[in-house]
Amino acid sequence: MACVILVFVSLSFILFSFSSANTGLNNILFNGDYEFIDLTYPFDSKSIYWPNSKEFQFTNKIAMFQRDGSWYASNDFAAGEHGGTHIDAPYHFSASGSRIEQLPLDKLIVPLVIVDMTSKVNDDPNFVLYKSHLDYMLNDNMGKPCLVIFKFGWSKFSTDKVKYLGMNEGKLNFPGLSVEVIEWITSSYKNIVGIGVDVASVDPGSSTDFSVHKIIATAGLYNIENVYFGQPVPDYGCTALVMPMKIAQGTGAPLRLVAICPKQAPHF
Repeated sequence: MACVILVFVSLSFILFSFSSANTGLNNILFNGDYEFIDLTYPFDSKSIYWPNSKEFQFTNKIAMFQRDGSWYASNDFAAGEHGGTHIDAPYHFSASGSRIEQLPLDKLIVPLVIVDMTSKVNDDPNFVLYKSHLDYMLNDNMGKPCLVIFKFGWSKFSTDKVKYLGMNEGKLNFPGLSVEVIEWITSSYKNIVGIGVDVASVDPGSSTDFSVHKIIATAGLYNIENVYFGQPVPDYGCTALVMPMKIAQGTGAPLRLVAICPKQAPHF
């Protein structure tokens, strides 16, 4: 009997501890001090895909009232891995790199750092980010893993595919990162696990050798492209939820990217 009582008390303590911890996290996230900001474009016929990639489309659509009056709807879709808001696994440009399903969660739920270059880019599709453009060192997040997203101010062109990609006689032209910056990041900031941009590629649109992709992949980092900035996001203090479709053997995947941020006081 004593053993039964001991087991009951122990189990009750475990359940109480779990419940308290869970409630504590919920209280933090849902007490009204935080907001969830969607950094993802919808996937539809307007989604930005790399030229010659399979663009998003519904291959079959069912939407109907059944004989008993109930509703039933179901769609089939087809799309390339690398389009819309998406993630590139290291394997995309490194034969020994991790594939999508191999990316660990502790690299996908991480502090978020936004590097806003909008004013320096000034809508220039020829802009390439060099170290000289950064008038401060990147926050090293106290050595903990983090995702860094470079904001070029390109989301406002997303409704115009030609403008967004800078398409001209088969060539592309939009802002991107330099080899110099990426080599600096991968050598000096070992805690950075991913690089993001609000354009169609981490490489400048005019790139033909995709050197930035190759350096990022070889270093074991993932990169995120076509990040959507529909509202302001603080430079620091947010947490990124990087939730790609878990495609086995995937080189990349459609992504739902969310920032959990402290609510900002309204500016009047």
